[in-house]
Amino acid sequence: MGGSARSVELDVTDVAQVREVVTAVDAETPLGTVVANAGIAFARPLADVEPAEYDALMAVNVRGVFFVVQAAIRAMTPRGCGSIVTVCSTSGFTASTGSMTAYDASKGAVRLLTQAAAREVASIGLRVNAVAPGTVETGLTLGLASQDELAALGATRVPLGRLGRPEEIAAAVRFLSSSEASYVTGHVLVVDGGWLA
Repeated sequence: MGGSARSVELDVTDVAQVREVVTAVDAETPLGTVVANAGIAFARPLADVEPAEYDALMAVNVRGVFFVVQAAIRAMTPRGCGSIVTVCSTSGFTASTGSMTAYDASKGAVRLLTQAAAREVASIGLRVNAVAPGTVETGLTLGLASQDELAALGATRVPLGRLGRPEEIAAAVRFLSSSEASYVTGHVLVVDGGWLA
């Protein structure tokens, strides 16, 4: 489309690095949108989750998102405009299939973080929204279940009869980042093929 892109490696569990990278990127090209989409998951019965596993998951899924959102707000506030999009999950609304209590708790936290942040920064001209995907065909989901299990899940549990595709989630993020969503803030856009319906 005539633009250019570059990648910058970032560990969201390192708050100093988050602040440094967001500040540096914003200084080079003022950020109009920041998408906080880092996430990890594991399936384990609640009774078997070890503290280190729980802490690692929360460090990425909640703490990492919190401080990326904070860094974005700090960068965008002087300009009085900008869009922040977090990625939560349908698991932020209802329990996942399988033993994913820790993951579900983290995504519920991201959903409420998004809504609270939106209310807090709306008066400065910033918008904060979230996309809540259902099960999407990604490397993360393939690490939790086999291709056959995922296909069966899509066919039996999703009204549209299939799993989501990454580009469908990207389209929702793009909408929330655009001027077409200029009056949308604090919203969680569910993209799940009807899973929650």
